[in-house]
Amino acid sequence: MRGTLTRPPAVPDWLPNVLVALLYCAAAWLGDRFLMLELGMDAVLWPQPALALAALLLRGWRVWPGVLLGALLAEGWRWSGQAPGLNWLLPALGIATGMLVQALAGAWLVRRHLGAGNPLGSFGHCLLFCLIVAASALLGTLIAIASAYLGQLVPQKMLLAQGCLWWLCNASGTLLFGSLLLNLYYHGWPSLGREAWYEMIAYFGTVALLTASIFIWWHPTMDTTYPLDMLVLPLVAWAAFRFSPREVALALLLITMLALWGTRHGGGPYLGFSAYSTLIILQTYIGILAVVALCVAALMSEQRHIKQELGRQQEQLEQQVRIRTLALEQSHAEVLALSRVDSVTGIANRRCFEESLDGEWRRARRLGAPLGMLMIDIDYFKLYNDHYGHVSGDYCLREVAQAIRGSVRRPQDLVARYGGEEIICLLPDTGADGVAVVGEAVLEAVRELQLPHAGSSVASIVTISIGGATVHPREVVDSRQLIEAADRELYRAKQQGRNRLVIAGRDEATAGR
Repeated sequence: MRGTLTRPPAVPDWLPNVLVALLYCAAAWLGDRFLMLELGMDAVLWPQPALALAALLLRGWRVWPGVLLGALLAEGWRWSGQAPGLNWLLPALGIATGMLVQALAGAWLVRRHLGAGNPLGSFGHCLLFCLIVAASALLGTLIAIASAYLGQLVPQKMLLAQGCLWWLCNASGTLLFGSLLLNLYYHGWPSLGREAWYEMIAYFGTVALLTASIFIWWHPTMDTTYPLDMLVLPLVAWAAFRFSPREVALALLLITMLALWGTRHGGGPYLGFSAYSTLIILQTYIGILAVVALCVAALMSEQRHIKQELGRQQEQLEQQVRIRTLALEQSHAEVLALSRVDSVTGIANRRCFEESLDGEWRRARRLGAPLGMLMIDIDYFKLYNDHYGHVSGDYCLREVAQAIRGSVRRPQDLVARYGGEEIICLLPDTGADGVAVVGEAVLEAVRELQLPHAGSSVASIVTISIGGATVHPREVVDSRQLIEAADRELYRAKQQGRNRLVIAGRDEATAGR
């Protein structure tokens, strides 16, 4: 359908194989072109086995035909000029088969024992990876040297020497270039700050300067032969401590190229030996340096990963503690709020009232303001419970309490259950006239509820009696005197017939209708 998005076509299986074959041939050509000490000698390192191993590890088993094809082309091109006719075909095929077997065995061992992740991610994995590379390189070398011997390209007396040379070429090259490819794949391009980039540039400049001083500019004599090649180890440790294994692999490549170039042009500590000995010593040096550097880098990377994981876990733990602390604070606030609320009426309880009275008393005493109070009692509430039951009594009490709270409108005023059916109103900054206004509003609010009360001798609905009082805390010693005054007026309201408001200091009483 026009305008419908379609999935891109899948990559055919032959394309990765062709690409691997081309890269294998290019690696073999570059190794023969740039990694030789002298013309006609074997290369110091073989980069193509590293490419084959990395391709199988990163792309899977389906690229093995590309490895075989690339090895056949590279070995055929190398040996075609060294044997008459088609005599080169057997050794080329055997060596190519050896390279394929080596790559397959190495990839299988790595996947079996190290898993599908980065085989250089920890010290234990890195050390086992080095052993796997050495063992698989030995297997591939044995097949290759046997094929060359059967093709009469290597004499019998040179089998051991040539086999050692090929194994060192194979193992050191696979370890160096394989670790470089894997680290570049798993670590990617570095994303560093400006200061880190400056440090990295200074580091690689120092590595280049020191390596060039040892292998290019230094021409030792019999009396000045010192093991200065070991001076690069602190630089490798620097990279391991400060950077990732990717930078360590790049530093190893830089050291290898400068050491090879300097030795080829007559410098460095390995001259004075035969060409074969120089080649063996240089290969051994590169191999040992690669093993030590990669293992130290993996160890430091593992330590950084553990530190980051511990930091992440600590951050999660601190976050959980903050969440739990917040939850506890909220729970405490809820418990505190519930402890200050009467469960039956939904208004404040006596504890909340006493705390509020204490604070308002001190404030009124400090400001010289009056403090008013209403003491309220439901008329004949015991008879209401006896007639309608305690469930209906609780309902009646709650409705009356909510009506009283609704009629007391100022935020600073407090309505609380004082005990039983008694409800108290605390009215800050309220004189006698204000207490009377609030009391009348309370009487009217309860009357409007029209709750039936068959047991009342006052009215057919629920009514209340109210006693009000006002004091100035500066003139009174204790806040209990205010409560006692309001309670006395409540007693007077009951004596005068209930369903009314009586306020201290006022002769008239307000009766409900």
